[in-house]
Amino acid sequence: MIIQWGKKVQPKPDIRLPGNLIKGCELPVWLVHEQEGEQHYFAFDSDSSVMNGLAVLLLVQLNGKTSVQIAAGDLAQSLRSLGLEKHLTPSRNNGFNRIIERALVLAGDQPA
Repeated sequence: MIIQWGKKVQPKPDIRLPGNLIKGCELPVWLVHEQEGEQHYFAFDSDSSVMNGLAVLLLVQLNGKTSVQIAAGDLAQSLRSLGLEKHLTPSRNNGFNRIIERALVLAGDQPA
């Protein structure tokens, strides 16, 4: 299912800038953030269908939420409850955790 979602994600070459690149991922992945009023919105890009699919799961949890809503939820635990780590390689789990961490920093929920 994750790979199928990932294949439907449209490429976003305009966000593939050095400042949007997430460090600590095995494959290059880019994440951008925009805030409209109190609500946060993210866009993600990668050449990996798996990482794009995981990003869909993440962005469903974050897009349109306020900092208070994001801080009130335990995003990492919510995603762990899906049991994804059983189906992903350690390097993909590590990369996904870096994406979550970066998204939380951009939303102001974690220190940079």
